[in-house]
Amino acid sequence: MLKCARLAAPICVVGALVGCSSSMEDDDAGSGGSGTGPTIVVGSGPNGSLGTQNGGTRPLTPEQITQIRGAACTGWSTEGEQLPAILELVVDVSGSMDDPAPNSRNSKWQVTQGALRNALTGLADSTGVGMLYYPNGNTPANDTAGPLNRCVNTGALVPTDLLGPANSPHRQAVLNSLNQARPANYTPTHDAYRYGLESGLKPFQTTAPKFMLLITDGAPTMSLGCIRPGNGVVDMPTDPIIADIAAAKAAGIKSFIIGSPGSQMSSESSTDMRPWLSRAATAGGTATAGCSDSGPNFCHMDMTQAPDFAAALAAGLQSVATQIASCVYTVPTPPAGKTIDPAAINLIIHAHSGDTLVLPDGQGTCSEGWSFDASGNVVLCPATCDKVKADTSATVELLFGCGSGDIPGIR
Repeated sequence: MLKCARLAAPICVVGALVGCSSSMEDDDAGSGGSGTGPTIVVGSGPNGSLGTQNGGTRPLTPEQITQIRGAACTGWSTEGEQLPAILELVVDVSGSMDDPAPNSRNSKWQVTQGALRNALTGLADSTGVGMLYYPNGNTPANDTAGPLNRCVNTGALVPTDLLGPANSPHRQAVLNSLNQARPANYTPTHDAYRYGLESGLKPFQTTAPKFMLLITDGAPTMSLGCIRPGNGVVDMPTDPIIADIAAAKAAGIKSFIIGSPGSQMSSESSTDMRPWLSRAATAGGTATAGCSDSGPNFCHMDMTQAPDFAAALAAGLQSVATQIASCVYTVPTPPAGKTIDPAAINLIIHAHSGDTLVLPDGQGTCSEGWSFDASGNVVLCPATCDKVKADTSATVELLFGCGSGDIPGIR
């Protein structure tokens, strides 16, 4: 069985059993041994994937699982892969992050640094990650406008790539960047978010879902273009940042917002920064259920009310990792000379609460079950996906070769 990293992706595909009937061994049903993945015909015709089946789930006993694996229509195995998620982290390391963390001997940055290190270490190998810290020790050119790389250390951007296994070059680059970031100076949140989005996340070519994560202690003190006007003006307008976050959401990129201690007010004024962070989370499509921009249950991940910042931040990062975990699985390439019958696939969830057979859905509006997307990937329906994500011990097994109604007693 494949092991899954519990923090990032509590779901994975394990030991897929693949078998094919002779009637499906034709060019339309799949491609054998090409290394590029099988072609799955998605539709309702004779070679269609799901027809008119309507999903659902069935509990399985250990005996029934043994029966499925031992059925005559299975016989060889391969592994499927979970489609990765791509996460761009934009992390505030302005001077205020050197302030003491509540109820801690460490600074807010030291707490954040440790929590991020643990979170990143636990992310699955298939997760894509990019990192941008802002301003990261840079000194603005003056109190008006300056080049972007003077208010955001763009040269220290860690380009987005898949993390890979322990000690891989990219995983090490991401972890090393935590040691090199230096808290200092103003807070150019808008420039940093936009640069992380446009230069860090968007250029990475993938069909996997993409996400932004902004961690800040609240008040942007420079507006877009590295502008700090002075004349007694302390906090910059936040509506333009929210507009960029909303535009990213419209383009299919959700944004998570974590408000560190200090975001209940600016370090230089008495303005509560949590309402704008709450509105940003709503614009980014990650608002918590039943939230309100006026609090006390804000829509972003608010760390200001937590008695233990380190524990709250760890829980917040765990929540992000769970939410970005994909419920999309690529169908494995069969051995040379074999093809996959798209109408003969079983999906089993192995969870703490027991084993469940998940049935295919051909209606396109499923809640429980699974279906194919336009690219031929296996996608868990929303309610099934939520149940798997909620169980950190859950794994998903794909078995190819037998329809759920072809095995006696498994219907």
